[in-house]
Amino acid sequence: MTQTQTNKPADTIRFGGVKGVIWKNAGKDGKPDRYSVTYVRSYTDADGNWQDTSSLSEFDNLKLGVLIPQVATRIAELKAANRADANSDNGNEEGGR
Repeated sequence: MTQTQTNKPADTIRFGGVKGVIWKNAGKDGKPDRYSVTYVRSYTDADGNWQDTSSLSEFDNLKLGVLIPQVATRIAELKAANRADANSDNGNEEGGR
Protein backbone atom coordinates (compact mmCIF):
# COMPACT_ATOMS: atom_id res chain seq x y z
CA MET A 1 0.00 0.00 0.00
CA THR A 2 1.39 3.41 -0.92
CA GLN A 3 1.62 6.39 1.41
CA THR A 4 -1.19 8.12 -0.51
CA GLN A 5 -3.52 5.15 -0.07
CA THR A 6 -2.68 4.94 3.63
CA ASN A 7 -3.61 8.59 4.24
CA LYS A 8 -6.89 8.57 2.33
CA PRO A 9 -9.96 9.24 4.53
CA ALA A 10 -12.44 6.41 4.95
CA ASP A 11 -15.21 8.93 4.23
CA THR A 12 -16.16 12.59 4.50
CA ILE A 13 -19.57 13.85 5.65
CA ARG A 14 -20.46 17.50 4.93
CA PHE A 15 -23.06 19.89 6.30
CA GLY A 16 -23.18 23.63 5.66
CA GLY A 17 -19.48 24.26 5.06
CA VAL A 18 -18.41 22.03 7.95
CA LYS A 19 -17.20 18.50 7.37
CA GLY A 20 -16.30 15.47 9.41
CA VAL A 21 -13.38 13.60 7.91
CA ILE A 22 -13.40 9.95 9.05
CA TRP A 23 -10.04 8.19 9.33
CA LYS A 24 -9.61 4.44 9.59
CA ASN A 25 -7.02 3.20 12.07
CA ALA A 26 -6.15 -0.43 11.39
CA GLY A 27 -6.57 -2.75 14.36
CA LYS A 28 -3.52 -4.60 15.60
CA ASP A 29 -3.07 -8.00 17.21
CA GLY A 30 -6.52 -9.20 16.15
CA LYS A 31 -8.34 -6.11 17.40
CA PRO A 32 -10.97 -4.51 15.15
CA ASP A 33 -10.31 -1.36 13.16
CA ARG A 34 -11.05 1.92 14.92
CA TYR A 35 -12.07 5.27 13.51
CA SER A 36 -11.22 8.85 14.36
CA VAL A 37 -12.80 12.06 13.09
CA THR A 38 -11.43 15.48 12.24
CA TYR A 39 -14.00 18.29 12.08
CA VAL A 40 -13.07 21.22 9.83
CA ARG A 41 -14.66 24.20 8.13
CA SER A 42 -14.03 24.86 4.44
CA TYR A 43 -13.61 28.37 3.08
CA THR A 44 -12.13 30.16 0.07
CA ASP A 45 -9.00 32.26 0.54
CA ALA A 46 -8.26 35.63 -1.11
CA ASP A 47 -7.10 33.83 -4.28
CA GLY A 48 -10.31 31.80 -4.52
CA ASN A 49 -8.67 28.53 -3.44
CA TRP A 50 -10.48 26.19 -1.08
CA GLN A 51 -8.88 25.80 2.35
CA ASP A 52 -9.77 23.97 5.56
CA THR A 53 -9.47 25.21 9.11
CA SER A 54 -10.09 23.56 12.46
CA SER A 55 -11.16 26.93 13.90
CA LEU A 56 -14.94 26.82 14.11
CA SER A 57 -17.32 29.70 14.82
CA GLU A 58 -20.23 29.68 17.21
CA PHE A 59 -22.52 29.04 14.22
CA ASP A 60 -20.35 26.13 13.09
CA ASN A 61 -20.97 24.54 16.49
CA LEU A 62 -24.68 24.49 15.70
CA LYS A 63 -23.91 22.73 12.41
CA LEU A 64 -21.90 20.16 14.34
CA GLY A 65 -25.10 19.27 16.18
CA VAL A 66 -26.44 17.97 12.87
CA LEU A 67 -23.16 16.62 11.52
CA ILE A 68 -21.98 14.57 14.52
CA PRO A 69 -24.92 12.10 14.48
CA GLN A 70 -24.45 11.62 10.72
CA VAL A 71 -20.75 10.88 11.25
CA ALA A 72 -21.56 8.46 14.09
CA THR A 73 -24.03 6.63 11.83
CA ARG A 74 -21.46 6.40 9.03
CA ILE A 75 -18.82 5.00 11.39
CA ALA A 76 -21.31 2.36 12.53
CA GLU A 77 -21.90 1.45 8.87
CA LEU A 78 -18.15 1.20 8.22
CA LYS A 79 -17.70 -1.04 11.26
CA ALA A 80 -20.57 -3.28 10.14
CA ALA A 81 -18.99 -3.56 6.69
CA ASN A 82 -15.65 -4.47 8.31
CA ARG A 83 -17.34 -7.22 10.33
CA ALA A 84 -19.09 -8.55 7.22
CA ASP A 85 -15.79 -8.56 5.32
CA ALA A 86 -14.05 -10.35 8.18
CA ASN A 87 -16.79 -12.97 8.32
CA SER A 88 -16.62 -13.41 4.57
CA ASP A 89 -12.83 -13.80 4.70
CA ASN A 90 -13.17 -16.43 7.43
CA GLY A 91 -15.81 -18.39 5.53
CA ASN A 92 -18.45 -17.60 8.15
CA GLU A 93 -20.84 -15.96 5.72
CA GLU A 94 -24.01 -17.91 5.05
CA GLY A 95 -23.45 -20.37 2.24
CA GLY A 96 -19.69 -20.20 2.73
CA ARG A 97 -19.38 -23.92 3.47
